[in-house]
Amino acid sequence: MKVDLQKTITQVDIAVDSQEIELVEEVLKARWLSEGPKAKQLSEVISLKLKSPHVTFAPNGTLGLFLALLALDLPLGGEVIVPSFTFYGSVMPIVFAGLKPRFVDVDASTYNMTADAVKDAIGPNTVAVMPVHIYGQTCEIIDIVNIARENNLKVIEDAAQAFGVSEENKFAGTFGDIGVISFFSDKVITMGEGACIVVQDDKIFEKIRLLRNQGRPNSGTFVHPSYGMNFRITDMQAAVGLQQFGKFNDIKSKRLWLFERYRKALDGVGDIVPMEVSSNVTSFVPFRFPIATRSREALEAFMEKKGIQTRRFFCPMHLQPKLKESPVLSLPNSETLFETGLCLPIHYHISEDDVDYIVQTISEFFCNQSKRD
Repeated sequence: MKVDLQKTITQVDIAVDSQEIELVEEVLKARWLSEGPKAKQLSEVISLKLKSPHVTFAPNGTLGLFLALLALDLPLGGEVIVPSFTFYGSVMPIVFAGLKPRFVDVDASTYNMTADAVKDAIGPNTVAVMPVHIYGQTCEIIDIVNIARENNLKVIEDAAQAFGVSEENKFAGTFGDIGVISFFSDKVITMGEGACIVVQDDKIFEKIRLLRNQGRPNSGTFVHPSYGMNFRITDMQAAVGLQQFGKFNDIKSKRLWLFERYRKALDGVGDIVPMEVSSNVTSFVPFRFPIATRSREALEAFMEKKGIQTRRFFCPMHLQPKLKESPVLSLPNSETLFETGLCLPIHYHISEDDVDYIVQTISEFFCNQSKRD
């Protein structure tokens, strides 16, 4: 095992090389920098991959979700069921759209929203459900969508961390009315910023098309038949996305290899419990390697000293300063995950030696701990 002890093993790194640079240079030479032919090409490629009739873009996943909520014309003050164990960017679009988040707990093993939690949370003011696919696997999306349909509720999928993930050979982001997938710099494939919006219904897509382009069907007219703002991306971003898309299978394979190597090597080490991958998932694309341990804080500090970056789990939304209710909700699984969760590096540039060093470091930590005990 050869590891440069002077380097830091980063939590996040991007699989970008000269190929992305060449495509960006091509855009610059063509002198079309705003959303244009590369974005159109990328939307067609993603549409084909996801088997979805309509794909367009937003500047990021948060604004993609906001745009989705606006397009659905949900009544002001209505409740949207959403897991508490998620990123802040899932919930802010609900708030800014004039709606109210209704937080539910997640499964303690898969970290994802369950159908039972959704069913129990439906009330007279519920207007929509926002399932969030966490850490590269789907939540119980088929059952959740069925429950939503039975109760006449809209479904907006937050598939920010789930590009290429599928259940029963259908892709995350294509089960509900609208799905949003992020291409932020830490995602499986990236454009730096940006997200795609996946839509099944022609009428909803037309609303989104107008809303994201300042209320007009194309940028060559100054007649605006609808309300709208600028939610477009640039062709430079799309050029990077096209090249990244071409690398997706390699990136996915590397992440699966890393996930399995961690899983096997850490089996029985200390009190570590890795995230369980649901049997419902047809195609798993690891976003992180999440583990839970009661020694989270001490392990995190030990690994930092050894040059290994880690990342804590989300602080639950029901505990966020601006989102707390009175009395404070009790969602024990989300709270326990926040207190015990840690993500290990799992990106394209992690080597076999890096994984061995990370596992050795964790084993050393627990060995030292057992000696002290």
